Amino acid sequence: MEILRLCTVLQCMMVCKAVTTASLNSVTNLRVGDDIRFPVDHHSGQKYEVTFKRKSPVGIKILAWNSERPEKPYRIHPRYTHRVQFHPEGFIGIQNAVLEDGGQYEVQTDYLGSQLRSNDDSLFELRVFEPVSQPVVADAGDCSLNCSHSRGTQTTCYWKRQSADGVGSYTFHGALLQRGNTSELGIHTYTCIVENPISMEISEPVTLEPCVGDRRRGPRNYWMVCLAPAVSLLTIVGFVTVLGIGRKGGIVNLEVNSEKV
Repeated sequence: MEILRLCTVLQCMMVCKAVTTASLNSVTNLRVGDDIRFPVDHHSGQKYEVTFKRKSPVGIKILAWNSERPEKPYRIHPRYTHRVQFHPEGFIGIQNAVLEDGGQYEVQTDYLGSQLRSNDDSLFELRVFEPVSQPVVADAGDCSLNCSHSRGTQTTCYWKRQSADGVGSYTFHGALLQRGNTSELGIHTYTCIVENPISMEISEPVTLEPCVGDRRRGPRNYWMVCLAPAVSLLTIVGFVTVLGIGRKGGIVNLEVNSEKV
């Protein structure tokens, strides 16, 4: 019984695989390993031939099929021998998409008659992405945190700050998060988010703790920052004033002594 159940699960994994239908004249995003279908538009009751091409970034004639020989395509590019199929019910399928499958595709239908005419050219844009992995947060030194991920293509990384009451939030762009005012530490949670057009993963929430070099008194530190330069300036002014008075006194004494002479 267990063997039968395992076989059923494996069969479902193979048959119930995600399949996406490409959208005409627009961009279709696909994850690595999924299957994609390209619709074939044709007029019923007429003999026709279908040519499936990849136009960019490299031009490739992938498949050619003729309604007079419907058993199988009469031409398949070697790179797609085991991955591309033509379905007479109206679509072309590519299995197990890879990153290199991204690009522009064309389905061309030629109707066969006394005079060959080309018609029904359909264009599709396909982008293939590797799903992102869950981000990992680590100490980056200099009172900052770094968010990294081991898998994913064309990703965007940012931080989300959430208040303890869940009312307010704020977004910090980039993988590196600098710790702010220490008076705010402990009252917010931070999560790192990594995403691309087909997936999104979120790190475990973290609460920032003071690090070496943090000023632990919060707003009072701003007064210390302002007070230190002020004290230095007053010291310099006082020194200059005393020096000036001393020099003036020396000049007066010199003049008195000169008169006595």
